[in-house]
Amino acid sequence: MRPLLITALLTLCPALAEAQYVDLTRPDPAADALADVRLSLSAERREAGVVLGLEGVLSVIAGAAFTIAAYDDPYWLGFGVGMLGWGAVNAALSVSLIDFGDARRASIQRDRRLRYGALAERREATIRRESDAAALFAVNFGLDFFYIGSAVLLFFLADQISGTDEPEILRGYSTAQIGQGAFLLVFDLVEWLASAERAQRASEVARP
Repeated sequence: MRPLLITALLTLCPALAEAQYVDLTRPDPAADALADVRLSLSAERREAGVVLGLEGVLSVIAGAAFTIAAYDDPYWLGFGVGMLGWGAVNAALSVSLIDFGDARRASIQRDRRLRYGALAERREATIRRESDAAALFAVNFGLDFFYIGSAVLLFFLADQISGTDEPEILRGYSTAQIGQGAFLLVFDLVEWLASAERAQRASEVARP
């Protein structure tokens, strides 16, 4: 009676029968494939963070040098302050991209053990994260035009701003902002396209 009951259950539950042949000691091939793609995406994100961070650090150093060396020159003083401020912001933003300590990579390696529903959720989360990143960089790309445009206006209207004792300071600052905005324009465009492409690569990983 018992063998007949077991046979009937396996017949009614084909998924249970199939599960008998799953080797739980080895990673799911889909989990391995997804992890490999995520490691590649993480490496690319780190490279972008290094570029942004390096630009930020160099801008801070250059800005501090201009501020100290040209303290008596209003134009270069304003330029130095602008470089220093924008560089500090870029350097701070790069931290989340670089992933110091390899915490992100370690998490990805652990996810090679994922299976079934958890693996499917991780795949969808990866696609969504890269898509969200592409959208964010697209918004930033639009804002870069505002940064550059407002800096150009500031440069030419510096003399007309009431309460400004040293319009050359504003001109120097606006020049620095134009340069920083131009860099960010290129950076955000590249990362916008790269993030969209990374989302596509993640979506090409076979569904578990």
